[in-house]
Amino acid sequence: MKTIYYLYISILFFFLFFFMSIFVINGSTFGFDMPMFIWIRSFSVLPFFKGITYLGSTYIIVLLLIFFCLIVKNKSDKKFMISMMIFEVCTNMGLKLFFGRMRPNVPTFIEETGFSFPSGHIMASTMFYGLCIYFLWHSHLTKLVKILGTVCLTLLIILVGLSRIYLGVHYASDILGGFFLSFCMLTFGIFFYETMQNSCQKRVKYHQNL
Repeated sequence: MKTIYYLYISILFFFLFFFMSIFVINGSTFGFDMPMFIWIRSFSVLPFFKGITYLGSTYIIVLLLIFFCLIVKNKSDKKFMISMMIFEVCTNMGLKLFFGRMRPNVPTFIEETGFSFPSGHIMASTMFYGLCIYFLWHSHLTKLVKILGTVCLTLLIILVGLSRIYLGVHYASDILGGFFLSFCMLTFGIFFYETMQNSCQKRVKYHQNL
């Protein structure tokens, strides 16, 4: 994908998050949130979702981030991954305080504290697993492995989001808002990273040709 396309995608998802935020502030998401909650609770998949939700938790993401840094040799990739994860966490914490949305008043299967919008689990999952997909496609692995890896990681992000709704700790709009914002940040980060990388490569070539 051309670098500039990441910027276009980032702008698109920024506006999606912006409009979702307006709906949340105006309390206009009930007609979407409750039907989604009722639908997903119609499935008997509690043990599965209880396990899946931990794959978006802070502890698991931190462990996977450490593992990523151990197996990846490129220092720039490591710094990029770490800085993007820190940026995501700080943004999520700030926005939760800004919106101050209380968690759903429904029966829950796990205990959670803090505000609800946007979902921290889906933001962390989208950022980390999304970056894993990005680096996967820039690796030397076979195309089949890249496709399978992309499908699995994308499915994981979706399942983490659904698990938060099923467990009763987030509205569906929290999940969508978190995804829109995190994907906006992810694609803008990639745009910035690739732009800087291309700029450095051009400088190196320029000095080599002097």
